[in-house]
Amino acid sequence: MPMKAAMSEVKNVLHDGGYKIVLHLNILKLIQSQQKQLKIPNFNRHKFTDVQALVFCNPYDFSKLLNADWPAAAGCPLTLDVFSKGQNSYIVYGLRADFANTPASKKITQSFDSAVIKVLQGIPMSRQITKIPDFSGK
Repeated sequence: MPMKAAMSEVKNVLHDGGYKIVLHLNILKLIQSQQKQLKIPNFNRHKFTDVQALVFCNPYDFSKLLNADWPAAAGCPLTLDVFSKGQNSYIVYGLRADFANTPASKKITQSFDSAVIKVLQGIPMSRQITKIPDFSGK
C-alpha cells in the first residue's frame, strides 16, 4: 500500500488502540531539503520514495513505566517509521523491551511491544516479517 494510505491506516489503528500521536515527521523530505548543505554520501541509496515517522504514546502505559522504573521511561514515547518504495510500505517499530532495567519494567515494556504489534496487525494486508527485504538491487 502506498505511503498516504499506509500512514492513514497506521494513525487510525494507533488511535483506536488508545495511543496519542504526539509528532508526525516526514524524515526523507526534511533531510532531502538540507542535502545541499549536508552533502550526505550515498543518501537514500535504496531509493525509498518516502520515509515518515510517528511519535506516539499511551499515557497510562507511560505512567506504569514511570512508576516501575523511571529511567526505563526513556523508552516512551514510542516511535515507528514507515518506509515507502513505490506502492509498498514497510512499518518498522523498535522494541521497547531493550530499554528495561528491571524485571518489572521488562514486563511492562514487553506488554507495550506486544500491544503495539497487535494494533499494527489490524492494518489491512499487514503481516509481520522477520527478514529485511533486500533493496540493494543486486
